Amino acid sequence: MSSFGFTFLSKKALGQAEQSMFGGTAGVRDEVGFLIIHQRYADHFFPGTSVLHTRLRYALLIPWIFETLRQKRPVPRDFAQAYVDMEHDITGRLKFDGEAGEKDGVIGGDVYPKPISQPPAYVYWTALSKWGLIGLRPDGRPWSRAEMADLLVASRTRALLDDDGKPLEGVPWPIVGLPDPPSDWSGAGKLSLAMPKDERRFLSGKLKAVRSPEDHSRPSLLSRLVDRPIADATYCWDKSIVALAGDEAPMLARAGQAAALSAIGRAVYAAQVETIKTVRDKRSPTTIHRDHLPATIASWGKKAAALNLDVFYDEVGNLPGPVSKVISETHEWVRKGSHDPMQLLETYARAERFRKQDRTRLSDNQFGIDRRLEWQADKHGKAEPLHYRWGNIKRLLSDLTGNA
Repeated sequence: MSSFGFTFLSKKALGQAEQSMFGGTAGVRDEVGFLIIHQRYADHFFPGTSVLHTRLRYALLIPWIFETLRQKRPVPRDFAQAYVDMEHDITGRLKFDGEAGEKDGVIGGDVYPKPISQPPAYVYWTALSKWGLIGLRPDGRPWSRAEMADLLVASRTRALLDDDGKPLEGVPWPIVGLPDPPSDWSGAGKLSLAMPKDERRFLSGKLKAVRSPEDHSRPSLLSRLVDRPIADATYCWDKSIVALAGDEAPMLARAGQAAALSAIGRAVYAAQVETIKTVRDKRSPTTIHRDHLPATIASWGKKAAALNLDVFYDEVGNLPGPVSKVISETHEWVRKGSHDPMQLLETYARAERFRKQDRTRLSDNQFGIDRRLEWQADKHGKAEPLHYRWGNIKRLLSDLTGNA
């Protein structure tokens, strides 16, 4: 948080939000650690993206707000409110009112005119830096939102210093070269998330320049997919996408295998909870997830078994021991052609306890009984593979063609 009261949510909060969205869109919560795989592969292939992203034009709307405030130069004590007011106003101008506006994709549109808990600047900030819409600090690090707030008001106050002790007013303004905002930007009429040609051309160039986070000499998968036909690909590891991935292709194929393994692992977890609740707790006898497990294995088992764990661990980096054990033992379980989820119970219970402590469903204590009592098999989505934000990526890239 800056000294001017401009509140910014933490990286931890973003991770929690992503975990919540991950659970909601992919069938089950991340009980034993598969979200770690999801985040690391997604961050590698699609730098700057988030599961919270909706439409690509936000990557321009946010810098335009900063540019507008730079021109208006609100006094320091008013800056935070000026920013919040402008962002809030834009939400209202985007929201569908029965005649005009966007019916979906408006961040905060569902709660407007109430305040937004995850405002656009918070959701898209990493993207603005990774995609080059906000330049780097003189020391090569990304600007934080708080630092940008300080930079905006620096000329109105006593000299402010950055982390290196240099006056902020002497630092070049890091937003340059943007296309002009729409002609009615400062008006009160409705705005759109669709982009005219000049904006699409500008953002296309920015996304094509996004490099691999592991090797800046190579283009990222995100950059390779700009202006490519990807709409028909169900998963980012479909053959049509792997064919476009260049030297990222082997890694992308492994990500697909890891996603398949996660589908089975998540089906195993749900079947375990259902079994314990039915057999041990004598409550709500259902077979929904136990019946779904063989179908999940049939759909994804061959692909999951093909995963080279040694290379996989090199790619995703260090994992917590209990999570790594879940992955390794599930992989071996699949390779052996096993079908009994209870063979993996101890490993999964340990991983869940590591991640959730007393909020576990697999525990044999009263905490576990209470959590299982709350759990409803018919409300717990059937397990699916990790998606690596693919739905979000497709929509963002479709905005570049004007077809979103």
